[in-house]
Amino acid sequence: MAYSITRDYIRKGNSRPGTKNGDVKFIVSHDTGNPGSTAYANRNYFNNSQPSASAHTFIDDKYILEIIPLDEVAYHVRNNVTTDNRMFGANANNAAIGVELCFGGSINFTEAYTRYVWYHAYLLDLFGLNPDKHIVAHSTLDPSRRRDPQNALQQNGISWEKFRSDVKATYQSSFKGGQDSGSTPAPAPTPVPPQVKGVSVDLPLKEGDRGQFVREVQQDLIQAGFPLPRFGADGAFGNETEVAVMRFQRKYGLRVDGLVGTNTLNKLNQVLSEPRPATEFPLPTRVLRNGDRGEEVKQVQRALKQINFDPGAIDGIYGSNTENAVRRFQSMYAALADDGVYGPNTRRYIQLELEEQD
Repeated sequence: MAYSITRDYIRKGNSRPGTKNGDVKFIVSHDTGNPGSTAYANRNYFNNSQPSASAHTFIDDKYILEIIPLDEVAYHVRNNVTTDNRMFGANANNAAIGVELCFGGSINFTEAYTRYVWYHAYLLDLFGLNPDKHIVAHSTLDPSRRRDPQNALQQNGISWEKFRSDVKATYQSSFKGGQDSGSTPAPAPTPVPPQVKGVSVDLPLKEGDRGQFVREVQQDLIQAGFPLPRFGADGAFGNETEVAVMRFQRKYGLRVDGLVGTNTLNKLNQVLSEPRPATEFPLPTRVLRNGDRGEEVKQVQRALKQINFDPGAIDGIYGSNTENAVRRFQSMYAALADDGVYGPNTRRYIQLELEEQD
């Protein structure tokens, strides 16, 4: 193993009910939301305070610390939010491993992140999971209240997609289950720590920067009500993005400099965590498909973005990105045809998702 795993379980109580879980079907990625709080600080808190919440594993720059056995239930996602049931056919507390990233303060982020990436790859191998399908952000399951782990990742210049890419690369290079062995089983490679390339993106983001991280910030600005009508979320930090950032900063009382630093990111995450009513996302009633254009397409794109099925730019063009987003959404429901066409049945299920966020 590239890293050792410390198993120091908390006592049974509200945080650790001791109930056995079912088959592990996916991994939920979290951050602690408490900068500077170490893995053992969290372990001691849950052991002593026993809140009705928990997670299996906390990771900082020194420890991969499992505080609840992986074959037991941990309360890391709200039970009354059912996105996990629709996406994976099971409740996250019963069928997923909750992994928390410790960050901030004196924690060396690169060391903590590298362990976080490696542990996700380890879990994929341990439970026979698919890196493309079975890792989900807490923010995806509970978007009206949570912005983790993007909260911690973005502050350190890492996009959600970059994180998933790092996990997949580590899984494929360092674990036997990630090898495409063909007819002859490949020997298990020597485990090595992942190369953390995502940390090379420095804050603040500014005009001239490019990449997936810029694109995610642009998508968040659009979702927060600061549109980018000319270029959309194109991954290029140009004048239009700078103006939107300045407008956001002015509205929320931040220093207006057009730079996306830690304070701006924190406020953006906070704004997006606040519930927005479904009435802000009116849905068209007619059928829409690839090739259609106009304001009704924008309405569908905005709604898809709100429920975390990114259609790309909110540009009113029903192209391949929007079609793929609709198709991904439809694949969650057995009652929907997986055809990428927005029709009355798809509209009804999107509306249900939006209403659940109210």
